[in-house]
Amino acid sequence: MNVRTLKSLYPTSGPTPLTAMQMISLHLYINRPHGNEDSLDPHYGPYISTLPREFDSHPLTWIVRSKSGTDSEFVGIPLLGYLPPSVHASLDKLHDRFCQDRAAVRAYMAANSYISSKYDAYLTNIDDSTSDYIWAWLNVNTRCIYYRLKASKEDPDNLTLCPILDFANHTPNGLHMTPAPSEADIWDTAPVKPIGKGFRFLSPADASIQEGKEIFLAYGAHPNRTLFVEYGFVNNSLGEVEYTDGEVDVQDVVESLILDHKSGVFVKSVLEDEGYWGDWTLYCSGESAQPSWRLITALRLHCFFVSNNTIHHKAIQPWRDVIAGKREMISDGNEIAWKESLITICDAIITKAQASLDSLKSDEEYGHGWLPWMRENIWTLWREELLVAVAVRQRILRGDDF
Repeated sequence: MNVRTLKSLYPTSGPTPLTAMQMISLHLYINRPHGNEDSLDPHYGPYISTLPREFDSHPLTWIVRSKSGTDSEFVGIPLLGYLPPSVHASLDKLHDRFCQDRAAVRAYMAANSYISSKYDAYLTNIDDSTSDYIWAWLNVNTRCIYYRLKASKEDPDNLTLCPILDFANHTPNGLHMTPAPSEADIWDTAPVKPIGKGFRFLSPADASIQEGKEIFLAYGAHPNRTLFVEYGFVNNSLGEVEYTDGEVDVQDVVESLILDHKSGVFVKSVLEDEGYWGDWTLYCSGESAQPSWRLITALRLHCFFVSNNTIHHKAIQPWRDVIAGKREMISDGNEIAWKESLITICDAIITKAQASLDSLKSDEEYGHGWLPWMRENIWTLWREELLVAVAVRQRILRGDDF
């Protein structure tokens, strides 16, 4: 189910064209099964009837219901208060995407009323109830795969829902099948073959999959923050390990650090102009841990102005020379200063993570059904932030170079 297979049902011309995400979610929205019944869609009814019937455990559902103001008793809403700030910020961005798509579908239905007229007997108004559309949207967002349909491989409409394949679960490191590149991918051209022809997956080259064993996909090299927000789960619990492969977004801590200084507004403008504002992370893989280059670059500029009372563009030439590769550092003192600032950042993350883990532990018996599992997922998010921050801090104190 994609823009090519649905285009005969939904006109793509006119003032309100739909993206693939919007078109597929619209089709699911107007053909959602009622209760335990099967979908009445004459085109994809049997497939639609196999899709999950609800997404109450997905964090997007919590934030949509919390913002509606009419569903304050929903059990998932309190969990929003337990999320790490970076996860909540990513969830807000996902919510913005959802709202944009819902608005586009609303406008399309208003301009093409004949499409929904035959469903009016039971179709809920997209303005009055978000439950049907969020169900449709999340089925697309969590189950679609990349499939080359357009001339450009970067075109956002290169996605499809594929029966059976959409049951494949994610594995971060285990054996998994891999999509084989199509001729369109190899030659970077628009696909000309019929839908599905040449669509192949390869089994692991160095191992066999026994009969009865689950076949996995790898959804991508995503941090747990992304998996949680986009798909509603995280990789396996970290237990009591001392190190973990992980990533921490430190936007909230670093932004406060920079803007709380008198040079903050100027530093922000420079970083924005140079393309270094935001997307600041800490990484950890095995026993190796480090800040991102973007974070180091931002901290170098911040610390330069903390120790320098002159605030103007000419003063930052040494910093510009570093990012241009003309020199290794601004000065020895600047290197010491930004690493000390990074320790402060790590300390803030560690303190916040420990407090949140303690809070989650005190609510260990919280809820029933999917709630304990989701609480464990949130615990894993905080545990990852703690372990990554501790690992980076230790490397700084050892005097390791980055």
